[in-house]
Amino acid sequence: MLVKQFSYISKEESQMVLDSIKYIKHKVIVLLMLDAGLRVSEACSIKCKNFDFKNRNITIQSAKKRGAKHLRTIPISNRLYQAIGDYLKNSDVSIESDAFLFPSKTSALGHISRKTMWEAINLISKKTNIPKLHPHALRHSFATHHLSAGSSLAEIKTMLGHQNFNTTLIYASIPTEELRQRVNAVTDLPTPWYKKVYQSLIPKPREQLINIDFTESYFTVGRNAELTNLNQNINRNINTLVLGPIGTGKSHLLKNIVTDKKILRLDDTDNIKKSLAQILLYLFKEKETVLAMLWKDFTNDEINKKIQRENVIHLCDTIIASVPAFEYCLVIDDISSITPTTKKVIERLKDTFVIVAGAREVKATNTSFVWNFEKLEVKNLKRNEAMQLIHQLASNLEVQDREMFWNHIFDQTAGNPRAITELINRYRKEPFLDTQTIREIRHSGALPEIDMTWIVIVSLGFLTSLRFLSREMDEPALRFIGSLAMIALFLIRPLMANFRKKFV
Repeated sequence: MLVKQFSYISKEESQMVLDSIKYIKHKVIVLLMLDAGLRVSEACSIKCKNFDFKNRNITIQSAKKRGAKHLRTIPISNRLYQAIGDYLKNSDVSIESDAFLFPSKTSALGHISRKTMWEAINLISKKTNIPKLHPHALRHSFATHHLSAGSSLAEIKTMLGHQNFNTTLIYASIPTEELRQRVNAVTDLPTPWYKKVYQSLIPKPREQLINIDFTESYFTVGRNAELTNLNQNINRNINTLVLGPIGTGKSHLLKNIVTDKKILRLDDTDNIKKSLAQILLYLFKEKETVLAMLWKDFTNDEINKKIQRENVIHLCDTIIASVPAFEYCLVIDDISSITPTTKKVIERLKDTFVIVAGAREVKATNTSFVWNFEKLEVKNLKRNEAMQLIHQLASNLEVQDREMFWNHIFDQTAGNPRAITELINRYRKEPFLDTQTIREIRHSGALPEIDMTWIVIVSLGFLTSLRFLSREMDEPALRFIGSLAMIALFLIRPLMANFRKKFV
């Protein structure tokens, strides 16, 4: 009886409404109210960051109250997901975290107004001859459809976000996947038998996946042995030179050093005097020994001026006198293009600090200052490690053909961690990752790809013709070779696909 007090439309009427909408933007807004139970104000003002397309959820802040406990999460139905995909693909919406899904240049709010949506739904009502159709009727229809499908009042209140209901507490006990199944059970109409026959004969087109995500992650892959070696060297007071081509992760290793020693970082080797001055100022604030005795009557500005007047060698001697041997680890990000002055500084400090430096290469003329450094070489990741990194970085991307996607990235990057990261970040900018888009995006440092598939197929086709020539030439050996080539020709495609997949 309570449901009859509200205006709502049946499942058949809701399908009539959706079929009558030609403007995809209006279709998405209607589905946000019909399939997700949003209020019209929530549908009009929803932002990109409200969507979790990976897990197919919408998170909405209550229109009545603010705060984390007044958030509600609603599963996205299949037809709503596809409609949003079509809308994003065919519109010029700015896909950014804080961007409105339905922006408006004429509205002071920045998004389309309630009035605009009411007018659009009134036109749909006249077109379908459904007089009871209005925005809140769509929200009520969401509730009544779920009631008829067996959803409990607690589940419906959770998705509707009523202010007199403790949303977080109740929703914690309701499995999201179960709700999603019920959402799709409500919105998916039965498939007629002739469509089932057609679908069994004609392969179903791949589902369009929305590749938008605003989550971040940070991790290390494939460098456990190098990190262990580096940390052990530091703890044993062994100076280390980390060598490797650009992008192999030298800086990443240096940022992940774990040691009981205090760490000083020397990022700028071009202006070494400025860097040494910053170290001295840090030590003056950190320590109360030699420096405090030297400069106890000076202000910070006076100390800074005094440091700037000193030469580099004297600054090094002051630093050495200020700290016990090997109390600190000095980390230098890159010494590939080291200056003569910086060489003198490292030679002077290497018996007081444990020095760890990164470099793409060290010229023969500069090897004297690192003669007592242990060299740690960092190379591109092996295939299994590279695939692990690709999997972790791209786990929140929605991709049509994941195996092809992973193999394409590895082929483009040859296991270079930086190139892998840059290429995946490039893919993040694409709202849809179909097979064509995946192939078109390449890394600038990759070698040109040559597809040998057709060459192999043509060669096998030529060998297959020997089977027929053998009859004219009466050569059994040619027939045998041709038969093998014919078998290989039939199996080449699935064999190549499976060969690549097993390495993913």
